[in-house]
Amino acid sequence: MPLEIAAPANAPAPFPIQFVSIEIMPIVGGHYSVAMQATLLDEEHLEFIGQDLAHERVDTIDQALTVIRQNVSALVPL
Repeated sequence: MPLEIAAPANAPAPFPIQFVSIEIMPIVGGHYSVAMQATLLDEEHLEFIGQDLAHERVDTIDQALTVIRQNVSALVPL
């Protein structure tokens, strides 16, 4: 089964990214859930803001790594 993942429709983060959290969890049926969240710093209000980057269900670890690669590469400035 081919894995098709659309590019994130979100606009680039308005605040600098401090770090990215990645969770890969096994779910029923031998599948995996991949969740990614960025923590941003709002320097004006001195607070951290969480932004969801991805939340996908995949069949294999290789597909989970593909989700991670695609979403991390979208964060790298050109």
